[in-house]
Amino acid sequence: MTAEQVVRRHYQFFNERRFDDAIEQIDPQAVFHTLPTRQRLVGVAGYRAIVAAWLHAFVDAQLKIESLSAQGEIVDVDFVGRGTHTGDLVLGEALSVPATGLVIELPFHDRLEIRDGRIVRAELDFDEQALRRHLLSGR
Repeated sequence: MTAEQVVRRHYQFFNERRFDDAIEQIDPQAVFHTLPTRQRLVGVAGYRAIVAAWLHAFVDAQLKIESLSAQGEIVDVDFVGRGTHTGDLVLGEALSVPATGLVIELPFHDRLEIRDGRIVRAELDFDEQALRRHLLSGR
């Protein structure tokens, strides 16, 4: 399976809530780094923690890939996340926003490194200030 195929399946598994299948693609020492909040989590437990935080806040979250570019083992993905903010969003100590009930869409960028068909590193980036504005002002 190519790096691009691994990443496409990764997003598909999230949208289909197939997390047991998703963790089969996670290296035990994988590093998940959320750039705006400086969170750095490791392995399957780290993946589960990130997914749990987002799904607690946006239980109906869906991710739509806008563009995907693979250069060997590195895959860059631009995607839009859409969901209803029905639970508190807590991403480490840097970001905490109580539930608002608002439906929002937000662009994200993910850079994933794939080795031997498994994710070994992921760097998630998004505009934290735009997220706050959307959730706190309804715009």
